[in-house]
Amino acid sequence: MKGRLPPLVDVPFVVSDSIFINPKYRGTRLLGKDAFDPDGSRTALCRKQIRVHDARSLKQAPSIEREGFQLMEAPIDLDFSDSSLVTTRYYEHCANLVKAATGCLTTRTMQHEFRAGKVIGPAGAGLYSLVVHADFTPFVEDITDVPEEHHFALFNIWRGTHPTHEIELMPLALCDVTTVADDDIIYADCLRRTEPRTRLIDCRLIHDSRQGWYYFPRMTPDEVLIFKQYDTRQEDAGKRAVFHTAFRDPTTRRDAPLRESIEVRVLAVFPEADLERERRKARFQAEVPNTRLDGTVSSWCHEEMVDWNGIQQQPPVAGPGPAP
Repeated sequence: MKGRLPPLVDVPFVVSDSIFINPKYRGTRLLGKDAFDPDGSRTALCRKQIRVHDARSLKQAPSIEREGFQLMEAPIDLDFSDSSLVTTRYYEHCANLVKAATGCLTTRTMQHEFRAGKVIGPAGAGLYSLVVHADFTPFVEDITDVPEEHHFALFNIWRGTHPTHEIELMPLALCDVTTVADDDIIYADCLRRTEPRTRLIDCRLIHDSRQGWYYFPRMTPDEVLIFKQYDTRQEDAGKRAVFHTAFRDPTTRRDAPLRESIEVRVLAVFPEADLERERRKARFQAEVPNTRLDGTVSSWCHEEMVDWNGIQQQPPVAGPGPAP
C-alpha cells in the first residue's frame, strides 16, 4: 500500500476532528484501556481532522465489493422497543439484506446493540463510539462456527430506530477499504461493554491523509448501511474490514435530537472454497503483533461474547410505538 495517492473526490464534504491512534504504537499490540478515553487525553490517542465526503453525491454509489460499504432502502414496520421482535423478525430481516447484497450461500444473525447517546447498559453501553475502529480481527475465527471449506464474512447492519427522525446528530463516517494501509492498523486488547465483561481483540487506525472517508447525510428511517467487518477472502488486512466512527458534523443544527440507532452483526457464508482454512487462519493471526509498546507480551484471547447468539442488550426506547 506504500506510494498510494490521496483520493481525489469531487463531492461536498465536511471537516471534523476524529480520534486515531498515535503512530508511536505502530507494530505493537495496544492495551484497550489506553485507547478508549473519548476525550483524547490518553497518550495512545490523537485527534486528526478528516474530510468526510458526502457519499450521496458520488457518481457511482459505494458498494460492499469496492469500498466495503453500501446504503440500501430497507423499510420495516417494527417496534424496536420489543426485544423479542428485534431478535426474531428484525434478525431475519438483516440476514436477508446481507444475502441480497452479497449473494452469499447462507446467513446467520449473531448479535446486536443499541446506541442512544447516553448510558443504557453496563460500562457505558449505549454511548456513541468516537474512536476510529473496526469490530473484529482474525481472532474472531476462534469463536465463529462456520461450515468447513467455505469462506465467510461478518457484516454490520446499521440504521436509525426512531420512527420519524432522520439521523442528524453524530452520523457514521466510513473509510474506503482501498485507502487503508495494512501497517496503519493497530490491534487492541479490549473488554466488551457487557455483563459479565468479555475479552476481545479489535482494530484501531493510525491517521493517514490518503484515507478516504464518507458518510450518508440525514439517513432516513427506511435506510440501512451495510458494511464489512471481517472477510476471510481478503489477503490484504486493510480490505477485510471498514473502519468507522461516529463524528461531529459541523453543519448539524443545534437542536437536533440524539441519534437512536441499532447495529446488528450478521455472519455470511460464501460459495468460495477455503480449502486450507487452518493454514490461512494461522497466517492471518500471525500478522497481529503480540508485543506491547513497553515490551510486555500480550496473552489476550478473543472470548465468546455473552450476547453472541445468546443474551441480548435491552433497547433504549422509553415508550411504545412502531419504529421503521
